[in-house]
Amino acid sequence: MDDLVAAAIHDAKNELSALGVWIVEAQRDYAACTTTPSAALTRAAAIASTLSGQLVELLALYRAGEGSLRLAVEDHFVDDFLADVLSELNQSRPAARDDGDPRLAGELAIRTDFAATAAIGTWAFDAYLVKFALLDALRNALRRARSQVLLRFAAAAGGGVRFDVEDDGPGYPDQVLRAAAALEMSSGSSGLGLTFARLIAARHATPAGRHGQLELANDGLAGGGARFTLILP
Repeated sequence: MDDLVAAAIHDAKNELSALGVWIVEAQRDYAACTTTPSAALTRAAAIASTLSGQLVELLALYRAGEGSLRLAVEDHFVDDFLADVLSELNQSRPAARDDGDPRLAGELAIRTDFAATAAIGTWAFDAYLVKFALLDALRNALRRARSQVLLRFAAAAGGGVRFDVEDDGPGYPDQVLRAAAALEMSSGSSGLGLTFARLIAARHATPAGRHGQLELANDGLAGGGARFTLILP
C-alpha cells in the first residue's frame, strides 16, 4: 500500500507540473489580448506551484523513510542557483495583493544579500531539493512579513555555506522554536516544509561526517522577525 501511495504522489506531482505549464500558456494567451494581468491565472499558478512543491517534499520524506532517498550533489554556481530560485518564486507572485490575501503578498519587497557569491563561486549540493526548501521558506516568509523579506547567502561559521530567509513579521511561535509541536506556524501549517528542510540539510554531509543543519530563530528583520537558516557543509 505504501508503494501505491508513493506512486500516486509521484503521478499527482507530474500532473500538477503539467497544469503549471498550461497555466503559463494561458497567461501568455491572456497577455496577448490585454495589458492587465489575470489575477485568477496568477493565483492558480501560485497554488499549483505550492502544491507541486509539497508533493516533492512528501515524496522525499517517503523515500527517506524507505531508505531510498538519494541526493544528486553536484557543483553549482551559486549566483545562477539563487537567480533560479527567485525567478521561480516571482513567476507565481502577482503584482499586488489579490483581494487582500497576505499569502500572495505580491507587493512585499524581497531584498537580497548575495555579496558572498563572488568569493565562494560554486558549491556542491542538491540544487533541486535545496531549491524546494528555500521556496517553501520564502513563501512562508511572504505570508508572515509585514513589509519585507530578505534572502541572504553567506559563508557559515565553522565551514560550509548558509542560506538565510528573514522576514519582519511576528516571528515563530515558541513551540516551533522548541520543536515541541508539528505546526510550522500558528496559521495552521502542517510543518511539512520544516521537516523537509531538516531532512535535506542533514542528508548533505562531508566525507569527514559533518552534516548540514536547519536553524530557526526570531532575530530576523525588524529585530524580531523569523529567521530560517539552511546550512550546508
